[in-house]
Amino acid sequence: MRGAKEDNSSTTGPEPAGSPGPNLQAWIDVLGAVPGGAVTEAQILAWVEGPLRRFFPFQRFLGAYGRLTGGRIRMRNLVTSGYPDAFVAGLEESFDLGARGCFAWWVHNRAAFILDPADPPPFATARELDEIGQLSLGVVAGHGVIDPFANAGTYLSFAGVTADHPQHVRTSLNLIAPVLHALFLATEQVAAPKLDLARLTDRQRELVDLALMGLPDKTIASRLGISEHTVGNHFRVIYERLGISKRSQLIASLK
Repeated sequence: MRGAKEDNSSTTGPEPAGSPGPNLQAWIDVLGAVPGGAVTEAQILAWVEGPLRRFFPFQRFLGAYGRLTGGRIRMRNLVTSGYPDAFVAGLEESFDLGARGCFAWWVHNRAAFILDPADPPPFATARELDEIGQLSLGVVAGHGVIDPFANAGTYLSFAGVTADHPQHVRTSLNLIAPVLHALFLATEQVAAPKLDLARLTDRQRELVDLALMGLPDKTIASRLGISEHTVGNHFRVIYERLGISKRSQLIASLK
């Protein structure tokens, strides 16, 4: 794997003369709108889609907080904007680092990158390029923050960004990444009153136990002799009763 400086330049070409940098006064205004206190994922999304988008235009956003153990990523929080529900539902809650070349490059180099499908970097996998094509993502820029002491971090991906001024994009991501990382950490710290499983029926607790084993809906349906659709309906009711919104929150709160 080549160094960060060499790979980044290979994805973008030379910077145009007179390329503008980020508007720092506008960034100060964005920082003034950062939510405080008991931060929720909904507040993160509102900040991303409002003040942040005005400072750093994009079409779609994906932000995830997770842990890296033994070369495997396990996501704990996921916030998206602009992606189809089917795509979000199909994202793995854990995956091998090597399965996504851009993610692996970022973990190794810890530097912002730009993936232009018209001139993809050598570390991009066929799977990633297929996703960009199928979802019409355009140019994708990614960055984040890694805490090496906790083996955890926040990964950010912005799709549909401009490719005209790559250094501007990377500089902006260097400003944005630590703020979003702090917001994801804030949700980790406040998100977890212990879930009250007494609110669930015996059947619902059985589904929770199977989910904690890491079984997908299809396998759970087979074990219980019901349809995948019924399993999905059960989990929607479970999430509503427990005050959460997705499987990763359920698992993180009970492990």
